[in-house]
Amino acid sequence: MSPESFNFKVTVPADDRLVGVVRDLCAHAASYAKLAEADGDAFCDRVAAAAIDAVERSAGAPCATVFDCEGGMLRVTIGGQTISQPLSA
Repeated sequence: MSPESFNFKVTVPADDRLVGVVRDLCAHAASYAKLAEADGDAFCDRVAAAAIDAVERSAGAPCATVFDCEGGMLRVTIGGQTISQPLSA
């Protein structure tokens, strides 16, 4: 595991109050991957929007969320959506 190569998964209950948890984990992943602050903030905003959508479409089922960084890209997959951000140069 390194800032350029990592993968972790979490499953959160389908509860919109937990969208903040997903956003906070995204912020940690963005910081670990050394994204520029503005890029990380924008990325996490997009991830939070996807988390809200996933919770709304989940019909109460838990939402699996995968954070991974590989090949110069940070990605978060939640509710069938993948949000990507190139790593900072």
